[in-house]
Amino acid sequence: MSALNGVLTFEAAGRNYAYSLIAEQAAGPAPTLIPDVAARRALADASSLGWFGIATLILAAFLGGIILNAMPCVFPIIFVKAASFLNAAGDQQSTIRRHGLIYTLGVLATFLALGGGLLLLRAGGAQVGWGFHLQSPWVVALSAYVLVLVGLNLAGMFEIGGNLQNIGAGLASRSGDAGAFFTGVLAVFVAAPCVGPFLSAPIGAAVILPPVLGVLIFLAMGAGLSAPYLALSFSPALAARLPKPGAWMKIARQALAFPVFAAAAYFVWVFAQQSGATGLAAIFAGVTFLSVGAWLYGLSQTQKASLRWGALVAVAIAIVPIANVSGSGTGVGAIQTPGSGGYGELSAVPFDEEVIAEMRGAGRGVFVDFTAAWCVVCQFNKATILSRPGLAALFNSSDIQLMSADWTRRDPVITEALAKHGANGVPLYVYFPPSGEPIVLPLPLTRSAIEAAINRE
Repeated sequence: MSALNGVLTFEAAGRNYAYSLIAEQAAGPAPTLIPDVAARRALADASSLGWFGIATLILAAFLGGIILNAMPCVFPIIFVKAASFLNAAGDQQSTIRRHGLIYTLGVLATFLALGGGLLLLRAGGAQVGWGFHLQSPWVVALSAYVLVLVGLNLAGMFEIGGNLQNIGAGLASRSGDAGAFFTGVLAVFVAAPCVGPFLSAPIGAAVILPPVLGVLIFLAMGAGLSAPYLALSFSPALAARLPKPGAWMKIARQALAFPVFAAAAYFVWVFAQQSGATGLAAIFAGVTFLSVGAWLYGLSQTQKASLRWGALVAVAIAIVPIANVSGSGTGVGAIQTPGSGGYGELSAVPFDEEVIAEMRGAGRGVFVDFTAAWCVVCQFNKATILSRPGLAALFNSSDIQLMSADWTRRDPVITEALAKHGANGVPLYVYFPPSGEPIVLPLPLTRSAIEAAINRE
């Protein structure tokens, strides 16, 4: 059969519609879509789901939020929460429960802000997707600053007094409620780059469903992220097993600062990808002044002389370098963004749909890596799969060009391309054979999945 004729009829908003369809047989293989992508394309409106489908999406979002706790992005928060549990030694069970609830409130409020902001921007016609806040160098730099302050606080350089309880640096402080809330806020910010395959379907559905359902999905993700800590907070066994306070707590707390510093270093690297060598120098200068400010504030807590004004001035100066770089918005001279190479023996070219069409017309295949510097899963797949020598040999023997769609900074063209393939964020991997429809690879990405897509030709 070379063609299939038919009429599609359906009812919507009280009106009947009919369309004549002619489907001709494609020259190449049929496209293969992973289940979550196919589901996202089918979610044209909520009525196609029913209550069971909506409940399934919300459950998937909740489970994905729980799994998010095992992703590397969230490790720094695990250490911060470990410090808070150490600080809770000797506290009443009611205090531990209250902090667990306030931490959950911080997580939910931040998911609501980010998810709601995403829905509002898309409703206004903006081409944005999940992780849009990390496409701003300002947000990335401030995230690095907050993590540096958290690390310095854990290391004992300064403590959080009553006047500064609402600053993110007090996340691990014993002073309590405000610290618990802002731990939840920071947890969502550092978890955003690690959404990966587990939450791609719920997020994709959230942006096309009615806003109320979209908000419920984002809140379910937040509930899942906070669930383990909330459960621990309400566990009587935890309070009973917490060790007694002692000198060991200071050493343990200082040790927990190092993974937080490592997370700050990652955000510094992302800022450098967005702003180039000038940005790297600027954020190093900013971190230096920020550290001086924290040191002066710490001295003011132990010395009679008041140094808090000096600390405030140093922190204000720390904002100036990143403000100048972030404000330019050019990103020219980036050290090496994912779109400029770095795939081992493979040479990647920047994403261009016209180039894809030209290469396919010449009989070549194109493998597109939709990626971003701030996407930890993207960088992991790049290092462990896409940069391996064996894959380079496969691509070269099959005459396949690797193409990198760099979403590190906001790019409406790439955002639109993601949407065409049913995605609302990265990572996404699409193989364009010389003929036929593009093939969206399943997540998590594997070498065998890439080989299977190529061999379908």
